[in-house]
Formats: sequence, C-alpha cells, structure tokens
Amino acid sequence: MKVSSNRNSKKNRGFYIALGVCLIAVGAAAWTTYDSVTKYTEPQSSAESKAAETNDTVSGIFVNDVSSAPTSSAKPVSSSPASSSAAPAVSSKTGTEPTAAAANTFTMPVSGKVSQAFSKKPVFNKTLGDYRAHTGVDLSAKTGETVKACADGVVTKVANDDRNGNTIVIKHGSIEATYCGLDKMLVKEKQTVKRGQKIGTVGVDPTESLESPHLHLIMKQNGQYIDPMTILK
Repeated sequence: MKVSSNRNSKKNRGFYIALGVCLIAVGAAAWTTYDSVTKYTEPQSSAESKAAETNDTVSGIFVNDVSSAPTSSAKPVSSSPASSSAAPAVSSKTGTEPTAAAANTFTMPVSGKVSQAFSKKPVFNKTLGDYRAHTGVDLSAKTGETVKACADGVVTKVANDDRNGNTIVIKHGSIEATYCGLDKMLVKEKQTVKRGQKIGTVGVDPTESLESPHLHLIMKQNGQYIDPMTILK
C-alpha cells in the first residue's frame, strides 16, 4: 500500500511541474505580444514626424528640409559689359551715292511736250521697223531749237555716233543725262554747266529719223535707265 501511494505522489508532482512550465511559457508569450503592441502604438519621434509631414524622405532615409538651405543674395553678373555711350548712327550714304540729284532742280531742256514716252517694254520703231524698248523720252521741238541743260552739272562726253548722232553727256549729280540727236554742240568735255544753260540745238536722231523733230533724252541713275519725266519739272 505504501508503494502505490508513493507512485501516485510522484505522478501528481510531475503534473504540477509540467503545468507550471506551460503557465510560464504562456505568460512569456503574452508579455512579448503586449510589448510589441505598445511599441507599435507609440508616437513617432519629432524628426520622423517632420519627414512624414513634408515628404522629405528618399527610400525611407530622412533628408534635411531644403527650405532651410541658405540662399545667395548676390545678383547675376551680365556677361556683356555695359557700353559707356550709345554707338553713333552710321549713315547709309557713301561718297559715291547721289546727293546732287536731290539738291538739283531739273527743268525741261526744250519747250515741247512728250511725243514718245519712256518704256521698258518693246514699242514699234518706225525708222528701224521693229519693236524695241524706248529707254529715253522724246520731247517735241523744232529743228534748230535751243537745247538747255536740265540741271547744274559737268559735261563728261561730247561725241557723234551712228546710233544717236551728236550727243552730249552731262553728269547732274547722281543723274547721267544724254542729250541725243543734236545739230550743234556748244560745250566741251569737263566743262561745268548751269541749269538752263544753252548746250546745243535740236537736230536728227539717226534711229528715229522718221519721227517728227524732237530731242531724244536719256537718263540713268546708278547705271540704270530711269524715266526722265519722273524728275523733270
């Protein structure tokens, strides 16, 4: 009977030991869970909170607020130096450009009116029997009538040719005038003439001999033919 009692006592003791171990294990697990929960619910630090509010994080790493970085107060420096004074205006005129033409007053060299107008387009020529540009203007006049200089100028040529007969070329500033089909020529080359001065008389232009008596007047400016009637008064 004593042997049975001892065995029962040992069994009971082992049961209580195992129960105690289980209780300890359960308590430890409960404590670990409680500690984790309380730490999870604790508020973030002020630095972490600022990062969350301002989005100043990159891959979870806190970055200093860029707004706190010092700014430079220096003004940008211009890459081009300021000029001390405005550049002087450059005149578009050169020594070879016409100035006398504007200053000169151009008047009719003879008393008659236009009998054949200036034309860059071909017109019929009775004498030659063909169509060609009329690069001058025909001013009706009597044969032997006085021809006057249109404006102040210098005589550059006095000659006779098969095309225009007796001709006088006068440089009136920027305008070069050729007086064609003259009878008499009363000036010499390099001679200075004044507006209205007699330079010759009306004759016959060989290329327009079938036309009524007239003075054939050609004008050029900067080497280009122009209509004399645009400047004659």
